Amino acid sequence: MYAGPVQDLIEELGRLPGIGPKSAQRIAFHLLRVSEREAGRLAS
Repeated sequence: MYAGPVQDLIEELGRLPGIGPKSAQRIAFHLLRVSEREAGRLAS
């Protein structure tokens, strides 16, 4: 398990159809590594 907000992000991503726990973790850490601009483009 990870600290608060990171774990929350992993859990929320894991709720998406077709996204399992490991994929959710990979996506979360990818989002933490990319620039704010890149993450914002994904969010919009």
